[in-house]
Amino acid sequence: MAKTLQVLRDIVLLITRIGLGAILIVHGWRRWQVVGPQSQIDYLTQFGTPYPQVVVWGAIILELVGGLFLIVGALTPLIAAAVIAQQVLIICYTNWYGYQFLAANVPEFAVSERMLNNLTLGLLAMIFLVFGAGRASIDRLFRREKVEPEQPVDDYPPIP
Repeated sequence: MAKTLQVLRDIVLLITRIGLGAILIVHGWRRWQVVGPQSQIDYLTQFGTPYPQVVVWGAIILELVGGLFLIVGALTPLIAAAVIAQQVLIICYTNWYGYQFLAANVPEFAVSERMLNNLTLGLLAMIFLVFGAGRASIDRLFRREKVEPEQPVDDYPPIP
């Protein structure tokens, strides 16, 4: 039963890792080629985000390269931590202001869809931060197996 659960866990981690990596690549490609970096910079500037050029290019590189790394399972916990940080910063700088709808009469769905995407990506990345990439990954190839210390061999008989 334990081996079956381990195999199932590895399959789920593989499918989820490929899915999150693909989503990140699509987001990065959209930022870079479809929407364009300048429109993203202008968007972040309206919220007062510090260093919007650096943030936009950092997000593009993280999503494209990090997405590829997630798909193959390389540096998975590091990429996952970066994705979590990115999603938290996106929520803090661009989405959080909208939750003032509690004081104003703004429909909840107008704000919640923007934040739910970022929250979902952050939660998916948290899975890989905690559990790693699974056995079907490049990370697994470079993992060192634990070596049990050898028991000392007594060549001499005990002293009476």
